[in-house]
Amino acid sequence: MTLLNKIIKFSSLKEPFAGGEVDFDQQIQASLPFLQLIPKKKHKVLVIGCGDGYEVKWLMDQGFAAWGVTNNSEEVKRGREKYGVDLQKGDIHQLPFKAQSFDCLYAANILEHSVAPYVALREWRRVLRHNGWLIIVMPSQEWLRQYYHFSVLTHSQMKDLLVKAGFKLLAGPEVKPKIALNKGDIFYDLGRGWGHYDGYIAQKVKFVKQKFMLGEVKKTQRPIKWPLQLIKVLIKKPYNLIRV
Repeated sequence: MTLLNKIIKFSSLKEPFAGGEVDFDQQIQASLPFLQLIPKKKHKVLVIGCGDGYEVKWLMDQGFAAWGVTNNSEEVKRGREKYGVDLQKGDIHQLPFKAQSFDCLYAANILEHSVAPYVALREWRRVLRHNGWLIIVMPSQEWLRQYYHFSVLTHSQMKDLLVKAGFKLLAGPEVKPKIALNKGDIFYDLGRGWGHYDGYIAQKVKFVKQKFMLGEVKKTQRPIKWPLQLIKVLIKKPYNLIRV
């Protein structure tokens, strides 16, 4: 078994069915603030981990050319029956699409299920066109204990991982947005007692050659208190002579 097949196997452990009997209007409420961030010029959109296709249906209703991919055969069936959308079956680490096929990828509550998030991000980058957008919605740290969550990343980890995977962060938690948004910070509280969800918008860019660094040392400049400093200098020399 290849390493990629092992990753796919481990990330496909049994988890709750994403469809259910909830009405379309109720299902779309959680995604709407993030779906509305997709500009019309990003016409071809892929919804990764699309569940039964409710987000795909909403995007198509708004005039987007939308596709959905899920690793659950039952969800593919439900998408056709419930919303009339054709979904693809595939794993988030090995998408069934050609390179540079989409203008935008939307992945809500998906990356935390991956045992290899860097591998997943590189695969998502592959199917994105240059300057294409990646919109990710991630749960906060209280979701880490869910047995089907493997990569609930902190803000800092998520930002660094996106850069290393070949993306430029445009907006996200605690990030001054480089794009025009209705809200400067797309941190969003679902308000259902589930905790917080973080939204990230990143753009596919060329890989930048990275230099090896041990890290940045931030030296804070403290104001010099001249009277106290002068006293220390005057006392230090006699003290050292006596000590010797």
